[in-house]
Formats: sequence, structure tokens, C-alpha cells
Amino acid sequence: MARSGRGISRRALLRNAAAGIPAAILASRVSGVGAAEAGSGPFNLGSSRHLFIDDLLIAEKRDVSLTMNPPQRKELVVIPDRPWERGGITSYCNVFWDPNVKQHRLYYVPVELDSDPIFRLAMATSTDGVRWDKPELGAVEWKGSKANNIVIDGQREGTVMIDPNGPDEARYVFLSSEPRLKTRLFTSPDGIHWKMNPKVISNHHSDSQISSFWDDRIKKYVHYPRVDHLGRAIGRVETSAMDETWPAEIPCVLHADGGDPPDTDFYTNSAEKYALADNVYLAFPTPYYHYNPAQRAYLNQPALRLGGKTNDGTIDTQLAVSRDGKAWTRYRRPYVPLYRHDELELKVNMVFPGLVHRPTHMDQYFGGYAFTHGDTNARRRLEGRQLGGIFRLEQRIDGFVSADFAYGGGGMTVGPLVFRGKHLALNLNTSAAGEGRVGLLDEGGKAIAGFGVEDCRFINGDYLTERVIWKGGSDVSKLAGRPVRLRFEMRGTKLYSFRFVEEGA
Repeated sequence: MARSGRGISRRALLRNAAAGIPAAILASRVSGVGAAEAGSGPFNLGSSRHLFIDDLLIAEKRDVSLTMNPPQRKELVVIPDRPWERGGITSYCNVFWDPNVKQHRLYYVPVELDSDPIFRLAMATSTDGVRWDKPELGAVEWKGSKANNIVIDGQREGTVMIDPNGPDEARYVFLSSEPRLKTRLFTSPDGIHWKMNPKVISNHHSDSQISSFWDDRIKKYVHYPRVDHLGRAIGRVETSAMDETWPAEIPCVLHADGGDPPDTDFYTNSAEKYALADNVYLAFPTPYYHYNPAQRAYLNQPALRLGGKTNDGTIDTQLAVSRDGKAWTRYRRPYVPLYRHDELELKVNMVFPGLVHRPTHMDQYFGGYAFTHGDTNARRRLEGRQLGGIFRLEQRIDGFVSADFAYGGGGMTVGPLVFRGKHLALNLNTSAAGEGRVGLLDEGGKAIAGFGVEDCRFINGDYLTERVIWKGGSDVSKLAGRPVRLRFEMRGTKLYSFRFVEEGA
């Protein structure tokens, strides 16, 4: 790995620490100027990672396909087991590593059953992301006592984040939407004791979780609320400050289309910027498949209506990717499909914001429930039984999408690009019967002497940062700063990403 202080400021390290990224891994994300955009000339990669989330930089490929890779499904880590959680836990949650207190924080929304469900924001903590505690925080009174983990009463539709630009008294921020109060900003010095800003940020009521984050590429705060565009859809807002008023019209950036089944829309989005690359944005839209009246009747449920659609059905999670957070490419296979977990037959699976980085993988979390969206009696009917809860996922570093080379072999040319660094490192898995080689070409596509595919030592195995070696060694620094192309010749291999690194990386 690159040295932790090389090419990245201490302030940048602190800003990104909330993602739980080890300093050595974060420091390896050293960007080249202009690496986020492709101009008319060679792409200025610098020493940034390039993830194969789409066709960017791919000039030609043969028997190679871009494949979305679902994460591994792991444990049920949080269940509703407190009196104020009798109605379960919603999927409007988010998680991050908090460097201020050296712990993982999970902000989630428990449901209390009354004449109508009551929603609140609560907090759980963990040292390992697997075992979670619900501490008595003393912040909000519930039935005469503050011995609970509730942090904000009556709120559920936002994302808690550490503001890298905020003052100490507003170090934590939470932009939330609620019908009566509209969209408001809450701030806190410790993430536990919150104060509502009296200013109305927007009259728009998202009626779904707003994903907010600081985009270090454009130096703006970015927010993704729900908008109504052919049903539930995803909008996008940029602001220079968290308390800046939103525009009256919020543009839609992602919605269901003719490639989706009729009466399908998107519930939440969980959009965020990928911390290890300059130009990778991820979203996890949740297709809501509305049952038609005949399906609803078969299930013996009343036909609840919303805007002409039956307001009941199943929900899972897909993956969408972007280079700028505006134009999105969506992979339509389930990222987290419906499935059975022990005795739970999950009907709703919604990934929520937060990627917690480990040395070899990332933890993600989702809310999974054993009843459909519109089954309004389920919480009472199943009270006292397991409803579901919050589950953990594991995703490979850079592993969301891979360039998959056919078992019989395939080839791909990337570039032209300009890099900075001394060695070429690959994130790939050939498995047992596969192998890979890489050649460096000049801008015109001619192999560079000593660095051709035929000069490359074959690669076989599963590696996050495998250094490419040619007959003359691995040092490519003499080619830095000049336009080159990369030629990948591989068989039975998943190639996730590549980057050029300095000595010792």
C-alpha cells in the first residue's frame, strides 16, 4: 500500500474516516488532476483506481462482459427487542464508522405500535459491525423515562452524516422530511443530542429516505430525495451548505422505465460516493413491484390504492452506478434478492446508506422484513414474533461490477490514458482454471517493447492488488506521463479494477 501521507492531506483522511477506511487504503486513492472526467484527449488517470462499473475507457472488448456481483449475505445483526420497537424496524437507516468516538454507529427507525405507528430515530453502536448495542443515551423521554436509545422523536426520513465542514456544535447533521414540518435540518455536537433548525429547507416532502453526503469531487453537498415521476423516483439536489434552501423544482435522475414490469417504481436510493475512487458513485435503488388487484385478492388483502396503483407488493434492491452522480446506469438483476433467512421468508429487502471498509471487503447493511409493503396488519398480526430486522452483507473491495472474461478466453483494450506511478496493480480473481496477462501499448495500439502481452508473467489466483510483472520487471515509471493503452488477455477471470501505484504499494 502507498504511504499514508503521500499525495493526500490529513484533512482529507479525516473527512473520509467516517467510511471506516483504514488510512493505508484511503491513502492509496491518490488522484490525477481531471481524473473524474474524460476529455477529448487521453484520460488523465493519474494514480486513481479505475473500476469497471461501465464502459468508460473500454475501447474494445471480445468475449468480455460487465457483470454485477451481489454481496455475500451474512447475519441478522439487529432485531426489534425494545418496548418502543414493538412494530419492528423500518429500512430508513444508515451506518458509518465514527472516528470521533472510535465506534460504528447505526441510526435506525424503530416503530412503536399505537392507534397509528409512531416513528423515531434511534442509535445502536458496535466495535466490529456484527455485535450491536443499544445504549441508554438519556436524550429523549419515552413514557416518563430517558433510559432508551432514542435520539430524535418523530423523525425517520433522512441520513445522519458527519459534516466535514461544520462547526463543533453542528458536527453531525441530519436532513429529514416529515409531512407537517416538511424538510428540515437537525444538528448535533455528539450525534445524540439534536436541535432542529427552524428554517424550512424545502416544502418538498420526500416520503422516503433522503440520502445526503459531501461530494469531495465537486465540493458540494448532494441530496437524493424521492420525487414523483411516473410513480416513485429519485431526484437530486446540490447545495453549498447543509442549511441551504432547495430549489422549488427537483430534477429526476433515475426512474423506472419500459424495461421494468408495469406498476414498478423506486422506493429508496441509498446513493453515495465511493470513497476509494474519484469518479465512482453508487446507488441502491429498491424496485417496488406493486401487486395488481387480482394478485392482492389472491393474498386475501384489501386493495389499498395510491395514485392509481395498488399500494402493496414486494421490494428488493438493485445496483446503479454513475461517474458524476447525475447520469446513472442500472443493473437490473437483484443486488439483494428476496430469500429465506432461517425461518424468515423475506418480502422486503432494502439496502441503506453506508459502506464500512475492512482490509479485504466492505460491510453493507439492509432492512429485511417478512411481510409485504402494504400488509398494514402484519406488524400487529406478527407482534411478539420475529418480523425481520437489519442484516449484514459483505462486498469485495471494488467488487460491485467486474469485467468477466469468457472461460475460453477474451480480450479487452483500455485507454488511451495517462498515468502516474511505478507499478500496475490489478484487483482480479482468475479462480483455478483461469489466468491473465496484460500488455502496455502506445497510443496507436502498438505493443511497447518489453511490456507486451507475450512479455507478461501469467497471473493465477485471487488478488486485491496483484502487481503485474513483465520479463524486465514491474517498473513502468518510464512510461508515466505519456499516453498508453492497456491490453488485457485473460481467461475465466473477473477483473474488478486496476491502478498505478508507487514503490511499496
